[in-house]
Amino acid sequence: MRLLNQVKNMNKTLLRTCLVAGLIACFSSVALADAFCSGFKQGYKAGYKQPSGIVHGPFTPPCPPKPPKGYGDPKSDFEWGFVIGYEEGKRFWN
Repeated sequence: MRLLNQVKNMNKTLLRTCLVAGLIACFSSVALADAFCSGFKQGYKAGYKQPSGIVHGPFTPPCPPKPPKGYGDPKSDFEWGFVIGYEEGKRFWN
């Protein structure tokens, strides 16, 4: 009986540890996505305005999933999002 209680307590501790680790991973990925998405929005607006000369901001599409970085891509997530958003915004007019 005592061994059974010890196993139950270990299972509860393991479950709590997994839940905490999952929450931390979830919130840290959201924080990283925020920098990428902020950069994407700023870049999209800049790219949209550049070829047309329009002063007002466009409707910004939803942030795409963050693609993997390649060699020579910006290290900052904000800059990486800006580059992708800028290209998408310029593509609107083509």
